[in-house]
Amino acid sequence: MKKDKKFLKDLEDNLIDVTEKNKKIILEKYENIIKTEKENKKKITVILKELGNPKDIALKEKELLGKESFFVKFKETINKKIEDYKKKKKEKEESIDSKLKNNRDELKKKLKEEKKKLNKDLKEEKKKIKKEIEKEKEKAKKKEDTEEKGFKKVLTFLTKERSFKKKDEDNKFIETIDPKDITPNPVEEVVEDIKDEINDVAEIVAEKRVFESRNVRVRRALLKTLGVILTAILLFIWLWVTVVFIASVFAYLDGVKFVGINIALFGLDLLVLWIVIMINRAIFKKNNRLVLNLIIVIASLILIALGTAMALKQISEIKTVKDVSVKYSMTTKLNTYQLSSDKSQKFTITFNSNYDTQYTMAYDKTLKNKFKVEVKYYECYYDYFIKETSNSAYISLKLDNRDRLSVYIDDLKEGMVLDNDELARYSVKITVNPNDAGRLVILD
Repeated sequence: MKKDKKFLKDLEDNLIDVTEKNKKIILEKYENIIKTEKENKKKITVILKELGNPKDIALKEKELLGKESFFVKFKETINKKIEDYKKKKKEKEESIDSKLKNNRDELKKKLKEEKKKLNKDLKEEKKKIKKEIEKEKEKAKKKEDTEEKGFKKVLTFLTKERSFKKKDEDNKFIETIDPKDITPNPVEEVVEDIKDEINDVAEIVAEKRVFESRNVRVRRALLKTLGVILTAILLFIWLWVTVVFIASVFAYLDGVKFVGINIALFGLDLLVLWIVIMINRAIFKKNNRLVLNLIIVIASLILIALGTAMALKQISEIKTVKDVSVKYSMTTKLNTYQLSSDKSQKFTITFNSNYDTQYTMAYDKTLKNKFKVEVKYYECYYDYFIKETSNSAYISLKLDNRDRLSVYIDDLKEGMVLDNDELARYSVKITVNPNDAGRLVILD
């Protein structure tokens, strides 16, 4: 076994209580260090001597990373218990299935017999119920007929009695009036009666808004439509806040201990939901309980204020680390390209135009009809992509937002944030023969 591979194997053996992800990062870090030192033409024995004992390096890396969180171990034990439970459940289900298969035919026969009995009983019950309903209908019809006849008799009697009384009162009133004082004006009396009747009808119909103007109806419909649209928008916002709150809870369980953000998001979620309910009740004119609404508003505002204060305090305690090599090391990509034998034909190198590419030129007279492009970058921050043809090459370093987010979350677990500018840094070095330098066309 080679010395560098033996060194990495010893280092891996000493990283027993480290997660696979962190173990991979540590091993890649020292593998890249050995690779770069070899390129600088150092002997492997000198490199390993400078690095030191793998056991000491493992202890140092463990101190930097810290031991695995209680949550990870707890999660592993729970997963084992769940797997055991699933196995037992599967065995039980298999035994139950075998028993059911044996008794299925007998159960089918019994079910058929029971169904036949039930169908017979149901038919008999339906016949009895139909007969009883018909009898009850006949009785009710006879009763309604008798009641209607009696009601008509009473109504005619009362109308006759009332007409007789009115005639007596009118006769008595006429006897007391002096014929000289009477000024007959039957039109005014009819008009007054019609006005009274119109007022009575208007009062009855006013509640149903029959006499509303068109503008009022349009305004009312427009306000209701706007209320529904606003409710839909707020409901969409509430769903997003809920999703962010759930994500923050999972982040907390994963080791990002920012309780303030969780509390503030819960308060905001409660407040938005309350606003949605209030607008919905206002649109459909439902009663609201003032005391309960005040309690919900005050509680949600207190949660938002308390959570924001705690979050700001926790954020202020986060350290910004400029030395990225504490956790990551640069990855080197070296590609060699062949130039055409035709001296007049040029080779085009295109870099990703989304970034301000800074490259350096180096000259090597030993290179003949070819040149080298060396790119150094942080693999946790960029995705390397290359496309080449016979007379052109396209080199791209694409930012991966998901990788950036995972790096940021991992840093927050350790209570620090690595310098973003340092992680975003990369370099491009082009080595070419001085005679062939004019044949390169670099586009950025």
